[in-house]
Amino acid sequence: MVHGIQPNIYREFQLLERGMEVIPRQGIQLMPDGTYFGPKTHDSSRNNALHLTQAEQEGQRRYGEFKNTLQRAISPYRLQPPPSLDEVRAKIAGTPAADVLEKALTTRIYDLQDELLPDGKLKDRLAYEAGAIGRNPFAFQFAYASLNAVDEETGIKPPNGYVRGGVGVISRLFRESAEEAGVTIHTDHEVEEFLVEKGEVVGIRLGSGDEVRSRVVASNLDPKGTFLRLMPSEHLDSGFRKRIQGMITDVSCYKFLAVISELPQWSAWDGDPELPSKGAVVISLDRAEMSANYDDLEAGRPPRRPLISYSIPSAVDDSLTQPGYHTASIWIYPAPAKLQGTTWDDVREQVAEGLIDQITDYAPNFRRSIRDYKLRTPLDLERENGLTDGCIWHVQHTGEHLVWNRPLPEISQYRAPLPGLYLCGAGQHPGGEISGVPGHNAAHEILKDLG
Repeated sequence: MVHGIQPNIYREFQLLERGMEVIPRQGIQLMPDGTYFGPKTHDSSRNNALHLTQAEQEGQRRYGEFKNTLQRAISPYRLQPPPSLDEVRAKIAGTPAADVLEKALTTRIYDLQDELLPDGKLKDRLAYEAGAIGRNPFAFQFAYASLNAVDEETGIKPPNGYVRGGVGVISRLFRESAEEAGVTIHTDHEVEEFLVEKGEVVGIRLGSGDEVRSRVVASNLDPKGTFLRLMPSEHLDSGFRKRIQGMITDVSCYKFLAVISELPQWSAWDGDPELPSKGAVVISLDRAEMSANYDDLEAGRPPRRPLISYSIPSAVDDSLTQPGYHTASIWIYPAPAKLQGTTWDDVREQVAEGLIDQITDYAPNFRRSIRDYKLRTPLDLERENGLTDGCIWHVQHTGEHLVWNRPLPEISQYRAPLPGLYLCGAGQHPGGEISGVPGHNAAHEILKDLG
């Protein structure tokens, strides 16, 4: 799925004209007690969304407004280098956003929930919110969602949903646009290291030994890969290398991809049987279970019952598979980047079987519907996608690594410590998955420096 591509990027690359289509999706959250939070249009005694007390509704409203206020304070800075904390404070001084910002910087998410939400039902419902980020991170983590806010100029909200034809379509369309502009793109060439002369990055050396020289080098690799793998160590200050090493990447995730012969039959769901398959089904956990997962992660064990977000893109896009089959794309978190005393390769089958059992507890036909599957562990994400520790965000979206601190203050402006090298990946402000925004911002900084 995709959720953060800004309207001006759509325009500049003519993505809509080139055929990009985002199919909106909704979601259902299954709770451990057999109830769920589903569409308010579905009348059922199991649908918690319809049966909140007045106090719960008010708490939910206040909690949502807190997050929205924080995101509105940060969203004007999406398409530019990140501001300093002092700049943001000065702009919002005297407004309700000022108090929200200070609380977000100093308050953990669960503490914020304890303050604003009246009971355990809503707190358990929202235990998943930072489950992919860390154990109870600071509430400033919510600032990342400013990527999805309405565009100030056009009033358009970035589309959120499945890309028809699969997310590879995005890469193809960007490539088409770039090649039409005169860019030559080479793939399947390993970069071995940066070329550095007189303190400046002047190109790259390929695995073949060939050198490519340029007055600009832009790295879309994560910061740890950029500075710890490709940059010869003698060209970096030891203190800077230590700060790079200390960035939070060890909280990872895994993906379970499957070909299935029938749609899941969710036992708790009592509405249109095909409706859940048109969006994400989150198999939720309460706070205690989420905490137990982080106990496992910190001990270097695969979490016993992780949080699962189950999607079937082919249910709304039949171009993805052949008749009679569906594609299940299942995102699972958290996961430790590395295991103690074993490897992800060694436990792959055991972990996959546990995930199948966990999903089958909620959808009894799931196991028998599987025709083939692949579990992509953090180790696979590192080996196959070049993501250090399998961290799909390059650096975690914790409060410590957002806006003026993304990924570190000294490289938050898209420039490396050595002239000639720029950083344009998801590890830069405003973060992301597939948004194009860090690249957009880095490109404009490169143009400024080139005059």
